[in-house]
Amino acid sequence: MKGKYYCVRSLLLISLFLFASLTMFGQTQVVTGIVTSGEDNQPLADVTVSVQGTAGGTVTDQTGKYSIRVPSTNAVLQFSFTGFATQTVSVEGKPVIDIVLKRSENGLSEVVVTAFGIERKRRALGYSAQVVSGESLTEAREINVANSLKGKVAGVFVSPSATGPGGSSYVNIRGASSFQGDNQPLYVVDGVPIDNQTVGAPDLGNARGTSRDYGDGIGNISPDDIESITVLKGPNGAALYGARGANGVIVITTKKGRAGKKAIIDFNSNATVERPNVYPQRQNAYGPGYDDAITSWDLVNIDGQTVRRLPDWIPDMWGAKFDGQPIALLMWPSLGIIPYTGQGSDEVRNFYRTGSTITNSLGITGGTERVNYRVSLSDLRNASIFPNSSLDRQTLNLRVGFNATEKLYVESKINYIRQKGKNRPGYGTDINTIAMSLNRFPAFLTMDMMKNYKTPSGQANNWTDGRPFNPYWVLNEMLSADNRDRMNGYLLARYKLKSWLSLQGRAGTDFYADARDSRIGVNTPTGSFNLRRGQVNNDRIKVKEENIDLLLTANGNLSNRFSGSFSLGANHLNRVQQVVGLQGNNLVIDGMYNIVNAGLVVATERQIRKRMNSVYFTGQLAYDNYLFLDVSGRNDWSSTLGINNYSFFYPSVSTSFVFSDAFRLDDKLLSFGKIRLSYAQAGKDASPYQTQIGYNLSTVPWGSQRQASIQGSIPLIDLKNELTSSIEAGAELKFFKNRLGIDFTYYTATSKNQILSVNLPAATGFASKLINAGEIRNKGIEILLSATPISTKNFNWNTLINFSRNRSQVVSLYPGIASLSLYSTPEVGIEARPGSPYGDIVGFKYKRNEQGEIWLTDAGVYQRESTTSVLGNIQPDFLSGITNSFSFKELSFSFLVDIRKGGQIFSYSKYQQWANGTSKATEKGDNLIADGVILGADNKFTKSTTVLSRQSYYSSRPYNNISEAFVLDADYVSLREVAVGYNLSKLFKKNQLLRTAKLSAVCRNVLYLYQNKEIKEMGANPEGGFGPYAVAQGFESTGVPMTRSLGLNLSITF
Repeated sequence: MKGKYYCVRSLLLISLFLFASLTMFGQTQVVTGIVTSGEDNQPLADVTVSVQGTAGGTVTDQTGKYSIRVPSTNAVLQFSFTGFATQTVSVEGKPVIDIVLKRSENGLSEVVVTAFGIERKRRALGYSAQVVSGESLTEAREINVANSLKGKVAGVFVSPSATGPGGSSYVNIRGASSFQGDNQPLYVVDGVPIDNQTVGAPDLGNARGTSRDYGDGIGNISPDDIESITVLKGPNGAALYGARGANGVIVITTKKGRAGKKAIIDFNSNATVERPNVYPQRQNAYGPGYDDAITSWDLVNIDGQTVRRLPDWIPDMWGAKFDGQPIALLMWPSLGIIPYTGQGSDEVRNFYRTGSTITNSLGITGGTERVNYRVSLSDLRNASIFPNSSLDRQTLNLRVGFNATEKLYVESKINYIRQKGKNRPGYGTDINTIAMSLNRFPAFLTMDMMKNYKTPSGQANNWTDGRPFNPYWVLNEMLSADNRDRMNGYLLARYKLKSWLSLQGRAGTDFYADARDSRIGVNTPTGSFNLRRGQVNNDRIKVKEENIDLLLTANGNLSNRFSGSFSLGANHLNRVQQVVGLQGNNLVIDGMYNIVNAGLVVATERQIRKRMNSVYFTGQLAYDNYLFLDVSGRNDWSSTLGINNYSFFYPSVSTSFVFSDAFRLDDKLLSFGKIRLSYAQAGKDASPYQTQIGYNLSTVPWGSQRQASIQGSIPLIDLKNELTSSIEAGAELKFFKNRLGIDFTYYTATSKNQILSVNLPAATGFASKLINAGEIRNKGIEILLSATPISTKNFNWNTLINFSRNRSQVVSLYPGIASLSLYSTPEVGIEARPGSPYGDIVGFKYKRNEQGEIWLTDAGVYQRESTTSVLGNIQPDFLSGITNSFSFKELSFSFLVDIRKGGQIFSYSKYQQWANGTSKATEKGDNLIADGVILGADNKFTKSTTVLSRQSYYSSRPYNNISEAFVLDADYVSLREVAVGYNLSKLFKKNQLLRTAKLSAVCRNVLYLYQNKEIKEMGANPEGGFGPYAVAQGFESTGVPMTRSLGLNLSITF
């Protein structure tokens, strides 16, 4: 303990020394000039201008102007800005030097945006950070911009939830650091954190996930407003963001105003059409029934003809082969007599329509010497591949900066989003899940038949009474509508107390209100009487998050070789979430879907509050612009922690050494060389209300008294924070005048003091209790390779390759606990086991003898072991992305290949299709013999020769819950995006109004170059889990198909 406080005191003393020592050092010559953008010739504000070999530097103002003192006429100036290639120029006695910066072609910006929106040179960072330009997000775009990061950033795992357009996205940086807590990064937009929780996401507590996914916070951001995205990986880069930054931070910088005489108008139009990029392969030879027969069907006389009639209790396709005989359906008498024959394997394909997404955005940027502004409007309209389903989103963004005086700068930003969803598809095993109905769709019916889903009396037309439902009944009778109004923004004031000292205050807010309404139609064929009489659901959700920051910053030169900066800050966070829900069952009047028409109404309401106060400091010391030292510390006080544990402190320290400058190496071979090292800690608090006993009020009274039930978990009164300690080391090398670059990172992070919920015996009266225990360790490497193989006047080729490997290892749990359930279904569970990788998939294996042969029953049928075993793991062995971009004169071409190797998923689609006999594999029905052995009377094993029916051969595995058969490798190689563009600017060079114009043909999720054969056969998605949770990534559950989008993108600047 003494050592810890000694370290803290030392860091504080170093920082205070830096603060007290900052003085300005006189220079000998003044150079002025203007920095403009090579894209539109407009001034660039906040460009870093520095003198090579010294610590001196400045930034351009809102008009792009700068003024800097240089030590001699032979000095060399360096100009760097986020998203642009760094340029150097020799002064040579010139008093005025104007510079035009060009966009960085290889995605490796020399300037990165770090904590609190502070721009820093990449050379000074002691930790890994990667920048993605906004331009790369707007061509082959995604509705949720987080999905656009897939394959582009080393160490970042992105999984789009398979829940349809506008669904949430799971993003993880460097593995899971928490067993049961949130493992997603913090999103910060222009210095203000936004709420990214998915309120009402597919429920992790219910088997296989249910309900609808209404999207997350990052999905509400328009990519047209984004200037750049900086990924700060792990605690080392994100320590100053406190408990919320323990999983890393994704810093989004939006476009801002520029000073100039004329306003700049940007217009972008993107139109794509979408179809599923994979379809299920279905059997087309057998119909409903059991044991390869239809003898269980009724024999009836219809219009003088004796036919077989399908009863209402057979949903599965284990009947006889199609033979064309006439049949009828008990549940669908109006269908009449139809032939018992297959309708082809494309009927599920015929259900989907061609979807479309049209996005138009308009931005106006301008300003004067004192004022800068940007206003933008975007409109997105999506028609889903599911009929009768759509998503619309409009975004209005206004950002204004004002130099009130020479010392006072004021800036304000308002971002308003209006989103409307119609009939978002259900997911998992909920009754509104169309994908489940399609998985079990019979081969003897057509989609044209199913469109007649309702009888004149209001009953459902279907081949069976109950599930699976007619998909068109779900489309038209189980409707939903949701509306979201979201507003976020900030008010910032920055005052220069001295030329080297400034004080900044910022108040930011993020607020949204959701209205979600859904209904289940009267006569929906379920086993529940209340549901058969219809249901109405009305949910109203409000979330508000406020952040108030105060930051005092000093920077300057300590001497000719030393420079430094120091910041001291404070933050106040206040978050409130309110959910009010009404559910009405047993509707009195048919067709009146209003809560007042319900015979039984259940009301729910909950309010969740959280507050956190923080203070922090950070100090930087630079020597001769090649040796850098950073120290920082933060203390949080969280309302969610236990008595006497509200407060927790964590420090960080990093260093960077640019040895190529220090040793003045020959830059013909090695243009740049740097090594870096960092250590950081980051705390993580808990969800609210886990430290005290709570009660749940019931809407059903007990006589005249209100009933209340105690919560099911014992709280932890002295609950402590989780703590992650991380060490990172890396090197950055550039060769051949920056034509080849390598960035290597090794890291290890240990997260202790986990906040766990463990099960208790029923005799205790509680289901579980909360404890602080457990440790998880992440180790990994990241490699980023950038190259410009060819660069001529007319032709350029740039490539960027990223590779990452992370292993999350469970070090310990709690004494007496051999495994911790992270998620479970009736089929499999996902667990944490000491000494094993995080995320083991656990279930029943085939029963085997001592020789490892599959041990069949006496009837020759598959059977399972009596205890569960590890079947796989959700973690990939490695991730990689390969980006190539080519340009020839005005023509450009780029593509991205996204790679995952290793890891498994449990496929509920395969499980369901094998249980119901609709899979293409179940079409093989002759001479089926299980691949195993039978124990004979002589106590010896012999190879089975027993011929099984299709039903016994295939469905014995799901019905006996042999989960091993459904755990599949999740490897894939995906051609993620392709773009072909043509620069139209020269065609309109005589038009003085038009600055730039580019037309591109784009395609997203083009095709799988490789994927698991069985996953492809199921028509399933190997990439998307059922929700934004770490453990959900190991479970594929009848989701919305991933779509391939193809279209055009037009970008014009006036």
